[in-house]
Amino acid sequence: MFYRYYDPRLYWPALHATPYSHDYTFTHRPYPEVNTEMFMKSAEQMKDLLKEADVLMDHIISSSKWTSELMKAAQQSNKSKVIQLLKSAGVQSKMDTSYTPDGLNIMLYSSVGELDCCHLKLSIRWS
Repeated sequence: MFYRYYDPRLYWPALHATPYSHDYTFTHRPYPEVNTEMFMKSAEQMKDLLKEADVLMDHIISSSKWTSELMKAAQQSNKSKVIQLLKSAGVQSKMDTSYTPDGLNIMLYSSVGELDCCHLKLSIRWS
């Protein structure tokens, strides 16, 4: 059986060895300068999404009639009714919903300017 000779330059292109020594040097690619502005703005938007999620959870906990309507609409795949109910609970962000036999998935979206920066997925089980 033939075993190929191991040449590190084939497997590690950033590893450069001189032909007559065992002096290995690694070349590192430079990273761009750190700019925290967008990251901080995204974190601020995420806080708003978390506040909306908190208000929604409080609404689900406190109103059994409203929660029953939400569950019925979701089980019937009435997406427009589900979104209308979620907005009536105080959710102002862009959202998308999906349903499973086990529960409701709500995705809240936020953006900074034109950039889509934040997603918060809520998965709430009902069975």
